[in-house]
Amino acid sequence: MWFIHPIRFIPAVALLVACTGNTEPDLDDPDPDTIAAALEQDNGGFDTADAVSAFGVPELYADAQIEVDAPVDDAIARDQTVIDMDRSATVEARRVMVLWGRMPADPLAIDARDWSGELRVSRGAVIVDRTIAFEDATDRILARPSREAIAFESRTRPFADGLVVTVLDPTPGAAEPLTLTYTATAAGGGATYTLDLSQLATGPIVVDAGDGNRIVAVGKRRDLDPCAAGFMRGRWHQLAPNLGTFLGVVADRDGTPLGHVRGIYGERRTGAQVFFGKFIDRDGRFIGIMGGEYRDGGFAGRWLDRAGDRGLVHGVYFPGETRRAGAWAARWAETSCDR
Repeated sequence: MWFIHPIRFIPAVALLVACTGNTEPDLDDPDPDTIAAALEQDNGGFDTADAVSAFGVPELYADAQIEVDAPVDDAIARDQTVIDMDRSATVEARRVMVLWGRMPADPLAIDARDWSGELRVSRGAVIVDRTIAFEDATDRILARPSREAIAFESRTRPFADGLVVTVLDPTPGAAEPLTLTYTATAAGGGATYTLDLSQLATGPIVVDAGDGNRIVAVGKRRDLDPCAAGFMRGRWHQLAPNLGTFLGVVADRDGTPLGHVRGIYGERRTGAQVFFGKFIDRDGRFIGIMGGEYRDGGFAGRWLDRAGDRGLVHGVYFPGETRRAGAWAARWAETSCDR
């Protein structure tokens, strides 16, 4: 079973350019009453001031055990056919982050799952940009069988693995949609799931793979203009029903880490289910404040910088009862210059 999270609601919160005198919520040791009070403030109390690296609490991010990523030197990217395809004015390119494993994360999970198999696009080419949470002992990219397919070994237990890939579609106007199909090997149980990548335009795709495991795909067309855009992912911590915090890492359109994000979510006294967060670069410099609405496993909103409204953020979440549990993944994009 799979579904997508389209943007079906307009955020009912108004983001404001925040002054640096705001009192930001204490997220080092969050208290439910403090978070509930912060949700009633403009921007959830977050301001546009610079911070320090990892908001000065790298130990919290280390404790959350957010999956690490690493760049990949994919030989397919140097294939002349792929190079020519990538340079073609008629090709449509997408950057896609695909995650598989337990979502929400379950640090107490005992049974591992073998995801070894293949990701294959229905036409064109797919290039591996980064691996997510690949461990030397259990996970690796195998020799590429073709420019359309990625063969890999992957095993997960409490958390998730994944890839950031570039998908090149040489005939974006074709009648048949461009698809990405995951097929497990015999060791991985033989499961097959096919994702229609055109649906990423309306939101993340979520596949229920059973026993608390899911496949999540988040993506955006790769534009050649200099807009800021990329991915976010991390932990979604539920302190109480409809109340909690989230933290994670921010990456650019290539999946390269830029910095960190942290925020709050919950139900206001008006009944609106809202979220707010702040993201910074690796050195703590302010990038943006985001805010909007969440419900039924999805969230959507806007983000601003010191000059004002800047762009959109859209993702999915899976609550967990500890900082190390839960999961969320999102895309963000600057709309002020994005074609």
